[in-house]
Amino acid sequence: MTEPGQMSHPHTEREVEHKFRVHGLFNVPDLHGVEGVDAVDDLGTVELVSSYFDTPDLRLAREGITLRRRTGDDQGWHLKIPADRTSSEVRDEIRLPLEASAAAPPVALLDIIRVIVRTAPVQLVSVLRTDRSKLEIRNGKGRPVAELVDDTVHVISPDGTVTARFRELELEQRQAGKVLDHVAEALASAGAVSGEFVAKVVRALGPAAASAAEIPPAEPPQPDSPAGSAATAYVVKQARALRDADIAFRRHPEQSEDAVHKMRVAARRLRSAIRTFRPLLDPGWAGHMRGELAWFARGLGELREYEVLRARLRAHVTELPAEVPAERARQYLDAELETSVQRARAAASELLGAGRYVALHEEFARTGGRPPLTGQDPGLARDVLPQLVRGAWERLWSAASDLNGESDPQQWHDVRLLAKRTRYAAECVALALGDDARAFARQMERLTELLGEHQDAAQAGELLERLAQQSHDTETAFGLGALATIERGYAREARQRFASIWLQASHPRWRGWFTAL
Repeated sequence: MTEPGQMSHPHTEREVEHKFRVHGLFNVPDLHGVEGVDAVDDLGTVELVSSYFDTPDLRLAREGITLRRRTGDDQGWHLKIPADRTSSEVRDEIRLPLEASAAAPPVALLDIIRVIVRTAPVQLVSVLRTDRSKLEIRNGKGRPVAELVDDTVHVISPDGTVTARFRELELEQRQAGKVLDHVAEALASAGAVSGEFVAKVVRALGPAAASAAEIPPAEPPQPDSPAGSAATAYVVKQARALRDADIAFRRHPEQSEDAVHKMRVAARRLRSAIRTFRPLLDPGWAGHMRGELAWFARGLGELREYEVLRARLRAHVTELPAEVPAERARQYLDAELETSVQRARAAASELLGAGRYVALHEEFARTGGRPPLTGQDPGLARDVLPQLVRGAWERLWSAASDLNGESDPQQWHDVRLLAKRTRYAAECVALALGDDARAFARQMERLTELLGEHQDAAQAGELLERLAQQSHDTETAFGLGALATIERGYAREARQRFASIWLQASHPRWRGWFTAL
């Protein structure tokens, strides 16, 4: 038998299904007359026994996540995670065979949800026995488009007795199209209750499993809301984003570019929010969390930089002139950067397993993502928040106004950081202040994208020059040098474009909402 943790490549399936609550005497209607349905095949009845695992406080269930071991039909270890925060009906099911572990959940699945579980024990919380009748629904081409299952579920106590029973229907999509909607309408017309998506184990466990998540969404702030509500809403949003990106990275560390970017951005936005809202926050909490978030973002920096460089240089190597030995340069770069990416990815995985990182999430969970406020009433959002953005803008204005093509790289880098802080500050308050703040944030985004292009091109050029000097192959060194010239051209172009972008982004019309105070 395979030991826990040895199954390194779980299989993932996207699951799109509707659930319907029905009473014990409900009769499934004849679906043959439903639009788009050509045939309905009875696949018989099977028995399933599912053992569900969770933490003592049921935090997986409260996040819409289920972890189970199933025997009988569709057997295996299954971890179901919401795939779309806007729809509970779309989930990713990550699967391992029963052989992955005897009774305790496989480490390979627990690792994926480590940011939720953290140091809490994961234990058996419920056992369900399900009598399942299955119908396969096919279209006019004979293709399966949906599967309808009729489940009678028995909740089994530790001594083996049945403590509760309920019935539900599940309509699962097999092929995209309108047939699923038509079948759902037919079931609803027959009396099946739709519009609620509750996992079986949540129904079995009761209200505790359906209570709020550790970090529940915050109420959207308004201009006349207390200023602290904007801090709460933004920090909650980014703390949840950091969790989601963490899970995405752990699911596919070998395809980590997007997840690493999102983790780093969420950490930076959190840190920037704490900086922006600092006058409203408990100073001890704010100082500690800013330090921890800075440590975490730095820890991901190397992986993010190498992934960006690799993607950039793979694209730009195609711009080399025909007389330049591009293939040798490409092969050399791929080998060098792949080694660097793998090393940085291993370091990032180690970072995500560090006790210090787990403690960061424990702190967010402890407060429900809500930053502790000073306890003093600073005033309304519309009166207080513009002043917080103005401070960030004034620092950016002072640095950017002196920037020109002759400025040294450190000056460009400093302005880029100040532009990011100003952009994030505007995004922080835009939740409460609306369109004016969002319009200003978009201008700051244009500015940061240009400065980011300059930074990436400059870093790429420096790396290529260094590798060219290290290479012992003349043709490879020549190709790397030619590619460095291309990158220097991109950096020069970004510097030349800065003046016009800055002129547009700094126009007074974007700033009236905070400079006219």
